[in-house]
This record gives sequence, C-alpha cells and structure tokens, in this order.
Amino acid sequence: MKKKFVLTLALVLMVATTLVAFPVEFTGSIKAGYKLTFDPTAIAASNTPEINIDALSVSGDFWKVGVAGGTLAFDTDNAIAGTLSIYLDKALAEQGVDMGDVTVTLAIGNMGDVKPSDVYADTNDKVAELAMKGTYSSKVTVGYTDMVTVELAADPTNTADKPIMLGAKFAPVDGVKAAVGYTNFTASGDKGGMTASASADIAALAGLDFALTASAITVYNFDTEKNNLYAEVNGSFEDISAWAEYQLLDTTSNLIAKVTYAGIENMGIYGKLSLADFSDIATTIGFGADYTMGGVKYALDAEYAAATEAFSLTPSVKVSF
Repeated sequence: MKKKFVLTLALVLMVATTLVAFPVEFTGSIKAGYKLTFDPTAIAASNTPEINIDALSVSGDFWKVGVAGGTLAFDTDNAIAGTLSIYLDKALAEQGVDMGDVTVTLAIGNMGDVKPSDVYADTNDKVAELAMKGTYSSKVTVGYTDMVTVELAADPTNTADKPIMLGAKFAPVDGVKAAVGYTNFTASGDKGGMTASASADIAALAGLDFALTASAITVYNFDTEKNNLYAEVNGSFEDISAWAEYQLLDTTSNLIAKVTYAGIENMGIYGKLSLADFSDIATTIGFGADYTMGGVKYALDAEYAAATEAFSLTPSVKVSF
C-alpha cells in the first residue's frame, strides 16, 4: 500500500512538539518540472519531480530521533529509516560525570548503509562514496573538541558477513581537515574498501580577499582493485562563483566546471561544461537561469550533448522549506 509517510510523519512530530515541547526540525525542498529532449530523430518528454528531505527529527536534551533524508519519489512505497542518537557524554554529565572536551554519541536503528565521514566538498554531488552494507546498523562516535572524531559502526544482525566500518576525521590546524574510512563489506556487496579525503581553506591560509577552497577524495575497492579519485576547486568573488571537479574513475578522466552569476536581484545565471574522458565527442554543455518570487524558484535549464546531438530544456519550479 502506498503511504504518504513524509507529510504524515511531519504532522505526528509537530503534534508531539505541541504536547511535550520537544523541538522539531523539518527542512528540505520539493521540485517539479519536465525535461523536453530534442534529438535529430525524435522529441521526448519526461517529468522530473522529487522531494528532498534534508532533516526530519525531534530532539531532547540527551537524545535525537531522526528520519533518513534523501531524494524520494512523490508516490513510491518507501520504508521509513530512522535513527535514535543518544548523547552519552551529556547524560553522564547530568549524573555528575564530567567528560571534559570528549563527546560520545551512540546511534542505533534501521539506518541501513553507513558511510564514514569525509571532508570533500562534492559540489557536483556525484561521488561514489564508500559505505558499509547494513540494515539494522549501530554506530559509536567519539570526539575530542573539533580536532579529532573517531567512528565505529556495525550491523550485528548480519552474522554471515559481519560488516564493520571504521572512520576518523582530523582538523590539525585551522583551515585544514582530513578524514579516513574503512569497511570490510561495502554497500555494493564487495569485500571491503577504504577512503581518504582532505580539504584546505586556501583563502584563510593565504589571507586572500576572496573565497577559495580545494578538496580531494579517493575511494578504493579491495574486491575490484579499482580506485576513484575526485578533486575540486571552489571559489567566489563578489557576485561570481565557480567550481571545477576533476575525476579519475579507474583509468577514465573527466572534467566538470560551472560558473554562476548572481548579480541580479532574485536571479541566478549559470554555464556548465562536462568533458567525459576528456573527449570532445562526449562534451556536454549546459546553461540556465532561475528567478525567485514569492518563495518559489522558477528555473529553466538547457543542455546540449555533442555525442547524441540531443538538446534538452527543463522548466521547473522549486520550494525550499
């Protein structure tokens, strides 16, 4: 049976807030539109609706109950994945045990696959991240100030594969961060993998008067012996922002770059270039504009794919909450 669980659960949480005065966080966006594709032989149309739930949770002083976010179809029958996070350091402090600068958080529930933390910017949102295969997973996170965080996750219900995840994140100096992660059983069913990432706020380190950051991440699969590397530079000056990402996917090199201008009130204009395997034949050029009025973003995106000679237009509307 199809369930409209997102709005129903939000209503339940809001009622609970009224009754017991626990704060609720509910943020995300709803986007709907059509993609019209014109190629040399045909015209095709498809719809592009999506609901993005960034955060849906209710919290107390020593705990937080959160519902997994992500992109959800409008009417797909989805199981609800939820996590109970318990702030053990705060609970112990209430009992008179002072942990100082150490934090300890226990997370348990049907949270599914668990990813180690990383520090990659991922503006393009296309990284094939490492994740431990799990269903009823649990995770313990121990942190010391903002300098070090260590994570350990496992799914005790999977006695055959015994999946575990280890991760650590470091901030040795201001403006520099690094992270590593490992699992013995990946979300794709492969027998293990590891990841490492690093980021630097170049503007802060060099004292620049404009924003400039750089970050990179590598993901290695023990089973396939393949490595994916992503590196990104992201900067902005006044009304212009830009980013570029280099991808080395095993032996294939790709490059994606985007420039955005926001100098017109309530309006944004962008241009985007994608080179697959550094090939002119596989070049994709994109451009578009959006205008926000009454809390609704109206957008028109266009894209030309050189390989197929296909040109597409995507009008859409989006509300963020």
